Amino acid sequence: MVTADTDTLFGRNERGTKRWGLGVVVLFSASLVYFAAVKLVNYPSVHLVLWWEGYAVLLVALITGQAYSNGGLVVSWLLAFGAVAGVILNYGGIGLTGSGPGVLELLGFAIVGGCIGAAILGTLGFGIGAAVRRVAT
Repeated sequence: MVTADTDTLFGRNERGTKRWGLGVVVLFSASLVYFAAVKLVNYPSVHLVLWWEGYAVLLVALITGQAYSNGGLVVSWLLAFGAVAGVILNYGGIGLTGSGPGVLELLGFAIVGGCIGAAILGTLGFGIGAAVRRVAT
């Protein structure tokens, strides 16, 4: 029987992976209210720094930190998926010119957008974090 090395997928430390899994839930919840909070605060400097580009940079930085500390690709994907899906469920980035999408349509947007975000931002953050960890050790 061949044993597979799952450290690259799930991380080097099982306890750390579980902690980052809790972080996924917190990040998803926080991203549900992210755009609403930025609009509520209505402070221009917060708005400019933390809109889409700033949000993506902060997300990649968080994923890079996770990949450096624990090194789990699946956890990186889940962090990106949770963050992007939460923002989409809050109608972030959905240009509404008519009536809003239905619940199933919105869930579909969130799942597809979350998968795209996971593939792009999660893989990018993981690659940077894993490369920095490899160079540092």
